[in-house]
Formats: sequence, structure tokens, C-alpha cells
Amino acid sequence: MTHPSTEFLELQGALAGEYSLERELGRGGMGVVYLAREVQLDRDVAIKVLPAHLANNASARERFVREARTAAGLSHPNIVPIHRVGEAGGGSFVFFVMSFVDGETLGERLRRQGALAPVEATRVLREVAWAL
Repeated sequence: MTHPSTEFLELQGALAGEYSLERELGRGGMGVVYLAREVQLDRDVAIKVLPAHLANNASARERFVREARTAAGLSHPNIVPIHRVGEAGGGSFVFFVMSFVDGETLGERLRRQGALAPVEATRVLREVAWAL
């Protein structure tokens, strides 16, 4: 059994009453994404949080919030909707909340089954192009 990280527990404390964190979904250079339950609306959401080492960097915070605003201004079936952008824990956490889409990523699919068939690759690229 693994224990939640300090970061996870601190974020859960900062978001208590609004969101209940369940688990980490993934991480990259500009964020950690968690599966959470939105308490008031009783629905699953994904919360992307700016990593702690970047939270005090003004330009990183600005880029992160700009990413959320840009995505929130888009409306398309192939783009995940953004519900909220905010700060918690006295500014220690900068985050945005988006719809949770259950399923595997393209990377997971490729690792599991290898290259896509040309017809499937064309379909995926067409859907991405429509979103862009």
C-alpha cells in the first residue's frame, strides 16, 4: 500500500470542502493532474496543479493561468472543458479544474498495442485537427 505524498495531502487540505482528491492521474513539466470529486456537484473532475517548485515563479504562474484561460475560451467536443481556475493554500497552489475524461491516453494505447493502423491514425489526426 502506498501512502499519499506530502504534496497530495497539502493540496487536499487546501481544497477541503470543495474537492476530494482521489489519486494522481499524471504529471509533466507544467503540472500534476489529479482525479478529484467535486463536493457540491457530486461529479468527478480532473485538477491540474502547477508544481510547487514553479508556484512562486511569476512567469510560470502567468503561463499556467493563460493556458487555462485559453482552453476555457474554446468549445469543441474534442477539447476538455475548463470549469475553474484558482489558487488555494494562501497562493501555494495554482490550479485549474476540468472535466474528467475516463479512458486511456494515446500514449498508453500505443504502448499497449503498438502503432495505429493507417485508418485509425487518420481518424485520430482528423479529430485532433478538428479541435485545433
